[in-house]
Amino acid sequence: MESYSPGSDIISVVKSLLIAQSIVGALVILYQIVLGDALSVESALIGVAIAVVPSLLGLLAVAVKVKRNNRSHISELAWFNESIKLIYTAVLMLLVSRFIEINEIVMLVAYSLTYVGSCLTPILNKPQFRMT
Repeated sequence: MESYSPGSDIISVVKSLLIAQSIVGALVILYQIVLGDALSVESALIGVAIAVVPSLLGLLAVAVKVKRNNRSHISELAWFNESIKLIYTAVLMLLVSRFIEINEIVMLVAYSLTYVGSCLTPILNKPQFRMT
């Protein structure tokens, strides 16, 4: 019999978040492929990556923290997750805007839409949609 683990719940949320943001990100990129130029497609890809990568890193760091210390309080974990997401998002946006030629508007719109796509996570985490 398997014992309950908060880490497995977090991994389930990570999978749902990845699916939700991938769906919205793919739609944004597809839109740019159809209607945009190469620079817009590249900017959309970067915007989607900036939305997805920090979210995943934050949740995976929380999963590791829960695995090490099972007594962590939920508000502490939420703060830890948000801090990691904010730091990585800021660093990635700074690096991209500094070193890569992109269309900033397209990147920010792709980032925003993909980030808002995380609102689909609770819908995808319902048992009838669960992929695990």
